Amino acid sequence: MKLFSLGILLLVLAFSKPSTAQLPVFVPMDDSVKLMVRFYETDSVIVVLPDGYKVKPEDSTAICNFVFWKEKPVYVFRHESTLTPDEYSKHLKFFGPCYKFSGNRMKETPFQIEKTGFSFNGRHFNGNNDAFYYINSEANRVYACRNGENQPLAYLGYMAGPYQFYVFSGNNIVYSGFDAASGINDMDKLRQENFGDPVHNKFADFFISVSITDTTGFYKTAAEYDKFVGQLCDTLGFDATKLPRFSNYFYGTMNKLRLFIAMPAWSEVHGKSFGDINHITGLNMEILKHETGHTIIGHFLGKAPSAFFDEGFRQATDYFLSSEAWERDKEVFRKNHRNLTTELITGEPVLFFRGMENYSIAGVFVHKLIQIAGIEKFMSAYSNHTIVSLIAEHGYNWEKLIEQIRIDLSVPETRK
Repeated sequence: MKLFSLGILLLVLAFSKPSTAQLPVFVPMDDSVKLMVRFYETDSVIVVLPDGYKVKPEDSTAICNFVFWKEKPVYVFRHESTLTPDEYSKHLKFFGPCYKFSGNRMKETPFQIEKTGFSFNGRHFNGNNDAFYYINSEANRVYACRNGENQPLAYLGYMAGPYQFYVFSGNNIVYSGFDAASGINDMDKLRQENFGDPVHNKFADFFISVSITDTTGFYKTAAEYDKFVGQLCDTLGFDATKLPRFSNYFYGTMNKLRLFIAMPAWSEVHGKSFGDINHITGLNMEILKHETGHTIIGHFLGKAPSAFFDEGFRQATDYFLSSEAWERDKEVFRKNHRNLTTELITGEPVLFFRGMENYSIAGVFVHKLIQIAGIEKFMSAYSNHTIVSLIAEHGYNWEKLIEQIRIDLSVPETRK
């Protein structure tokens, strides 16, 4: 995700890689994501499920909300045996465990289907958190298959599309590439070549790119990170001992970060959180804290109902720990209050991410809602995707709450 202020990062480290190390060579990605765009340039997409497989509501919502650059197609969910001959001519998205489909459904993919998973490049992927994504060269078939039910849809978080296929293990990309004989990205090998040995902290393992040669002074701030994690968990009532161990990767430049998370060159990404894995541009404490906050909130509460609340709640948690953060965001809100509209709250992520000031605006909005409802009720609504009901319970709708916030912050011309 895009991020704002810069600062210092912690690390207890002793770096031994040579300073002349070069970034490993990646198979070039398609920055225009042509195949993905072609697939979604259609009136309807049929999501094909294995017979007997029941898609979870949060998964179907995520699937239907994936495309944001144009008018969305209509999504129709079908079990495999109910497909009609006419529907085979449509754009089909196969979703569910690959080994539960019958016959030759997966034959077009580069993966070999096994009894409880799949294999690729001589490696078996039978774990519950293993998954793959593939789009065929005709751009009329997408295969998004994961072995287990509890793993997030990694291909959505990574915006799979710059490459034709991906293999995931948990929140890590293991392989990516194309059908053409241009080679594949062996991501484990690339990470091993580009990062030093991990430095182990209380809550996380830190991996620093060999291209970052100046780590002077950063080792002194290790305790700051541990303190932040503990404070945020205590503030929100979470048990920090139940957190998964994080992996934090630090890159010398944004371009290098993009390569390792397969983001097109036109994307601007200073930091990105994928569950228990965080990617950071530079040795930057503020970016690391922001992404770690997403990790913590996501682990205990799950995925937010929208980008507005995902970023807004994360931003608002800073106010519990820093009065300066609250004062700063109040001023940003006052200067940009007209950005706060129902469309910004309920619209597509692309609208939210158009302006960095929207982080502060969302934070101020969520802060007000927490003041009204209380932190526990807000977090319950956040987790259960019932924020609209929470607002109505307290006598508000979007417009009334927006107006109340403007009045509270003495924004001029609130009635316009």
